[in-house]
Amino acid sequence: MSGHNEETQERPHFGEYLRDIRLKKGITIEAVCHETKLSRYMVENIEAGNRSVLPEDVLLKSFLRFVADACGADGDTVVSLYLEAYPPKQERHNFYSPKNRRRNFGLLFLSFCLILFVTGGFFFFFDTL
Repeated sequence: MSGHNEETQERPHFGEYLRDIRLKKGITIEAVCHETKLSRYMVENIEAGNRSVLPEDVLLKSFLRFVADACGADGDTVVSLYLEAYPPKQERHNFYSPKNRRRNFGLLFLSFCLILFVTGGFFFFFDTL
């Protein structure tokens, strides 16, 4: 039965993981701040997992690695825990959808009409001189 409990046990949150390792090693937040050059506010919010006040993913992943190094933790593990909690958004760009084709055709037609109008006006203006 204990094997079943181990399988269902969740992995720690990235902030909890960092805080637990820091506390086990007896490292203070001030020491982490001094080594990483991050503010106490930032380190506390990373450990709390306060995603709403943390920077964008690219910068945050670097911060997580810095804090992990300062705590003696594995930076890759922390980043993977973060990505499990907050998977990257998959943006789908479908440039060839029928809707885009119609819009592109409309823009092409409008551009063609504008070119005809400008060249027609150009020839009309210079023919009258």
